[in-house]
Amino acid sequence: MTNKLDRETWLTEIAQFILDDIIAPHCNLPDTGFRISIGFPSGKPSKVAAQCWKHEASADGVNEIFVSPTQSDSISILAALAHELVHYSDNCVSGHQNHFARVARAIGLEGKLTATVAGNTLKSRLQQYVDLLGPIPHASLDATKSGKTKQGTRMIKVHCSDCGFAFRTTTKHIEAMQYHDCLACETGSLEVESQD
Repeated sequence: MTNKLDRETWLTEIAQFILDDIIAPHCNLPDTGFRISIGFPSGKPSKVAAQCWKHEASADGVNEIFVSPTQSDSISILAALAHELVHYSDNCVSGHQNHFARVARAIGLEGKLTATVAGNTLKSRLQQYVDLLGPIPHASLDATKSGKTKQGTRMIKVHCSDCGFAFRTTTKHIEAMQYHDCLACETGSLEVESQD
């Protein structure tokens, strides 16, 4: 089947299936609504697969769920989405304890509660949704190749020829220094170490 949905619509449609078919039998669902986007979660983007935000954080009062663009496997993405939908079911109140732990285990999420994976039964159910809508229309994004160059300020070592006091500073600050007497002994002269 060729997938003609955009990735957010695909995620939203399957999220509703997960809520109605898998999560609702284990808890009451909120009526605040949710929105799902592909985007970098806060924190460490390379480590976080998805993240749910409380509805109070959104100006229109809906829960926001972000799925990391570094993911591409449909089942792994849906397992992370199921995890976040459990958070949504109590507006992130229980963290990874109590309500979250009970519902997560009931729906088939396994492993450490802060980093769950789909057990075999849940994987089979998620695969049915992928079979129905096709794989997620998305390719993974390599966050290490953003095109941004890492800013590097070269810190240059400066030391006193008499007492050995040393510190590091930038070229800009070395050029702006109005004196070259040691800041520690006040008699020795400051020397910039070779930048080889």
